[in-house]
Amino acid sequence: MVTRAHTGGSSAAAPLPDEPAHRRLRAAPPSAGGRSRAHRLLIRLGRRILALALAWLLAPAAQALDVALLLSSHQTPAYRTFAAELAAATAGGAHHILPAGDLDAGIDTAMLAHADLIVAAGAPALAAAARRGRPVLGVFVSRAQFDAVRSQAPEAALSAIVLDQPAARHLALARAVLPEARRIGLLFGPDSAAQARLFAELASADNPAVTLQPVSDPSELQAVLERTLKAHDALLVLPDEWVSGPAAARAVLLTSYRYRRPVLAYSRAYVEAGALAAVYSSSGDVARDVADWLAQAPAPQQTLPPVRAPRYFSVAINQRVARALNVDAPNEAAVLDAIRLEERR
Repeated sequence: MVTRAHTGGSSAAAPLPDEPAHRRLRAAPPSAGGRSRAHRLLIRLGRRILALALAWLLAPAAQALDVALLLSSHQTPAYRTFAAELAAATAGGAHHILPAGDLDAGIDTAMLAHADLIVAAGAPALAAAARRGRPVLGVFVSRAQFDAVRSQAPEAALSAIVLDQPAARHLALARAVLPEARRIGLLFGPDSAAQARLFAELASADNPAVTLQPVSDPSELQAVLERTLKAHDALLVLPDEWVSGPAAARAVLLTSYRYRRPVLAYSRAYVEAGALAAVYSSSGDVARDVADWLAQAPAPQQTLPPVRAPRYFSVAINQRVARALNVDAPNEAAVLDAIRLEERR
């Protein structure tokens, strides 16, 4: 057996000749130079951590926005619901939603003058807000309506989350509700011509063939309708006064019933009146969209977002119409899930 010898003048054990080298290294005390380098590294690291902590503590907090909410009319249920939903969606957040009246009951001009941002619901409110010299975010307006206001106030700081749904979303609705449809006629007028052209860019083997059917004058509507319904499996209608105003919508629905062709539309009201299905943004969807943007707006000087389509949307399906046309339509939740899944891919 090997024993370890100790010298009387030293308290440290001397390594045995056959002791492994790695144990000798561990047992060896660090040199003075090693301790000095480690000490300097620790000091340097501590200084960096302290600098980062001070920068975080001294950084200015995100500035709250005073957001004036201007409605086109207090008599429109969609606007009232939007105001309530927006207040609920932003409760507890950094920004303040301040009612600034409506064009029926009167506008709080002082509120608009001092607001960091005006959210204008509806085209009349957008036009009124554009003259106030404040940044304006429009909602419940079509792209055509926004462009009309922009042309009248080219220097104003304007943007909008428009109601127009993306063309791909309309086609996803068609595939989900009418998977057997191969030819869809797209009815549009002058106000929706720019949106209609986007459908031509989506031609593919996965999508039904969409043919553009323009209405150049309201007097042409009936003739264009009958020609389109004869040659197509379904009719898609875009928001445009010439093809979807009250009188035009009546003609569209009556003629489509006569030809037993389903109509795909852009609002729940159109579906309740007799269209088969629609993809649209509800008041709650619009409120959520605005609340999401506000949550990312740190200061009044923030640039307005670009004009864009809504991110949130809903689906409406008229099952009574589906049964009358012998269409086996899925329920609304299933169709909504299918469209969302496509958009996440």
